[in-house]
Amino acid sequence: MKQSKTNISILAFLALGVISFSSCKDDEVVNPPNPNEEELITSVELVFTNAADSTDVSTFKFADPDGEGGNAPTQQDTIRLAQESNYTLAVRFLDESSSDVEDITEEVKEEAEEHLVCYTTDASTTVTISDKDMNELNVGLEANVETTIAANGTFTVALKHQPDVKDGSCDVGETDVEVAFELEVK
Repeated sequence: MKQSKTNISILAFLALGVISFSSCKDDEVVNPPNPNEEELITSVELVFTNAADSTDVSTFKFADPDGEGGNAPTQQDTIRLAQESNYTLAVRFLDESSSDVEDITEEVKEEAEEHLVCYTTDASTTVTISDKDMNELNVGLEANVETTIAANGTFTVALKHQPDVKDGSCDVGETDVEVAFELEVK
């Protein structure tokens, strides 16, 4: 009888130990949250305001509602600027994949130390970024654009995501979106 009580006590102790050990185990996270999950950017808007006439405002847009791949873009405007002119430029990044349009530009502003908007052009046009982050590095949501002679070419806008590597250059980081607009300077 004493042997039975000892066996029952040992079994109870082992069972209690297994229960205690398994209840202290952390639950495994199958899909951990991604704090810097990439946003879907379906549209890029460029707003040019003539520095000599603030009522002369032109908006040019690229829109691909289903994002990269899939269907072709539904809108890709040609940028038309006057020669020998100066413009201020504001860029907006949007997610228009649903009826609830999300302005990704706000997130870029909030995380300015991790983002850079890069511009390249080959048509008698100079772009000078005018906004800075807290480290005095370019952000690129605002810029000044100067045109010279009449010319045709491209005007490319790229949003770079550069957490922990931002150094003011477009050579580092990942590209969130890049759009090449046709450009006519007349």
